[in-house]
Amino acid sequence: MHWETFGVRSMPNQRTLVLSENILAIIGLFKMALLALFFASFWTANAQAQSDSASCKGRNLLEVLETEQPEKYQDMLKAGAKTINAESIFWRIEREGYPTSYLYGTMHMADPEIATIPEDAESAILNSENLIIETTDGLDPQAAAKAMAQLSHLVFIQDGQLTDLVDDDLEDELSQAVALRGIPMEMANRMQPWLIATTVSLPVCEIAQKQSGAKVLDHILAEFAQASGKAVKGLETTAEQFEAISSLPQEFHIASLEETLRSGNLALDMIETMKVLYKLEQINLVFPLMKAVMPGAVDESSTAAFNEALIEKRNQTMVARALPIMQDEASFIAVGALHLPGEQGIVELLRKEGFILTPAR
Repeated sequence: MHWETFGVRSMPNQRTLVLSENILAIIGLFKMALLALFFASFWTANAQAQSDSASCKGRNLLEVLETEQPEKYQDMLKAGAKTINAESIFWRIEREGYPTSYLYGTMHMADPEIATIPEDAESAILNSENLIIETTDGLDPQAAAKAMAQLSHLVFIQDGQLTDLVDDDLEDELSQAVALRGIPMEMANRMQPWLIATTVSLPVCEIAQKQSGAKVLDHILAEFAQASGKAVKGLETTAEQFEAISSLPQEFHIASLEETLRSGNLALDMIETMKVLYKLEQINLVFPLMKAVMPGAVDESSTAAFNEALIEKRNQTMVARALPIMQDEASFIAVGALHLPGEQGIVELLRKEGFILTPAR
């Protein structure tokens, strides 16, 4: 799930352009929006994002592809069908001698379309003894801020500044993008490319929703569980998550930031498409869509490296830490939906541990 730099140096911003003309612009968004939406909720800026609207409505790129390139659309569906364990984001976990548990895929957004607990998930939480999420650090803003302070070497550039790393012709776009998201340029200039790239990949309206007090789905799940008398436990620490994402080469994050800055308003289209895929429970189409709209863009070797660092290794860690909890307590496990499907996904890893997993809806 890692994409190389594609040498893109000029991006059209008109939303009326056909897919074949604007697709280069969303490559950077695929790189970082995936992390922002399906990784952990580590965005912790304290300033208020400047947004005139709470709406995060963009175009559905799936519909654009189906209309403009129907053959590629069908090929995308066929490619997505090859991913195992992709038929659901909600699974029942059973094994003899163990209480019944659940696995639920989330999307780390505050958008009301996403950040609402379905009734069947609420019922499963009420029938469980605990809720297990990726990390509990983000539930406490003060704890998150403290973690960032302790991880300054991963958050802040040690030598030089961000504008030294980004193309000179993008400095104005960078300054405007961080200002709109409530981050003074003086501060952004000291931050690591990965943190700024991830933040800039999110539309201003989504950040504004979070800063206005709206909770992401994971946080809402945690609050519901706590209000229902359930324990809330974490599988990772903020430090581990920061280390995972910052382990990717700096060149990757710089390229992602530059491409995202050149993409103009297409962030809304990218986010809209990701929301559609999530609501359809078709996370397996994320990468086939990427390949369909930009043939040859995905380098298999670098994709494997990205997958290993941010998905596969973390999947193994999360399963290893969840197992002893599941042995004694009925658990509702809620993690980013990208962690569920595939040969190295959590569903398959649990099956290899002897559990029977069946779709819960």
